This record gives sequence, structure tokens and C-alpha cells, in this order.
Amino acid sequence: MPRDAPGAGEARRDETIDLSRLEAMVGYNIHILELLMVQLFFARFAPQAMTPGVFSTLLAIRDNPGARHGALADALMIQRPNMTKLVNRLVRQGYVRRRSARGDQRSVVLSLAPKGERALDDLLAEMPAHEESLTACLGADERRALLALLRKLARTARRPPVIDQTQ
Repeated sequence: MPRDAPGAGEARRDETIDLSRLEAMVGYNIHILELLMVQLFFARFAPQAMTPGVFSTLLAIRDNPGARHGALADALMIQRPNMTKLVNRLVRQGYVRRRSARGDQRSVVLSLAPKGERALDDLLAEMPAHEESLTACLGADERRALLALLRKLARTARRPPVIDQTQ
């Protein structure tokens, strides 16, 4: 209701909230979907005490053995201080190992410890069912199209914005 509409200062009698303008925005829909997907992730993987960030980090380390901390943080779009805290926790919990990089004793590279391998294997075994539950309303072609569109949006969003200075 516009601010200057009659009754704008009065409490609404019904609890229905009109979100139609928000629902017409791509960013809002992605945000709401991400919130719902995180809730579903926690509901499914609560027994493993796994978070989406830990899962992503463990999988990225497995798929990129010897990755450096900074490169991992940049790739996952996690601020470096936050990645340091996360990696420190994963090392303490026995999921990740650190070692000096060959040829550069000042640089540290990461790999999964056996406990991290087992935890990731357990999670990956459940991931197809989880992914299927998230996209059950889509056909195979729709799922492929959705992934392609999401990747395209992510690639575009990672580029610095071009700001028109002529206006």
C-alpha cells in the first residue's frame, strides 16, 4: 500500500503480504531459493553436522589437491579471513591437512585427510537424492537449462559492472 494511501498508517486486517513486485525480480527469487535450499541442506545433512560451506570447501580441496588457501577462497567467493577460520577448524577436526608447497616453504597447500575423504564420500552418496529433491518439479531438459542459465548469470555477475558515466 503506498504511504499516502488512505489507511496507510493503520494496521492491516489480513496477514497476506503482497510480494508480487519482489517476485517479479530475478535477484529476489534467487535469494529466496537460496535460503530455502540452505534450509533443505541443513535438514538433510544435520546428522553429519555439515554445512554448505564446509561441503563446498571439502569438495573443492578434493578436486584440486594442493590448492592454495587464497586461490580456494577466491574461487568459492569466501573472504580470506573467513576461509582461514574455516580451514583452521577443518584442520582441527581432522578433515583437512596443510603442508608446505614444494619449492616455496612460505606457501601452504591443502589436501583432504582420511577423515575428510570419508565425510565427503558419505555426503556425496546422498547428494544425488538431495539434488533430485530440489529439482523434482523439473524435467531433465529443464534442469539442464536451469543449470546453464544459473552458470551464465554467475559468470556475468562475477565480471565488474560497466557503469555508464555519460548520464
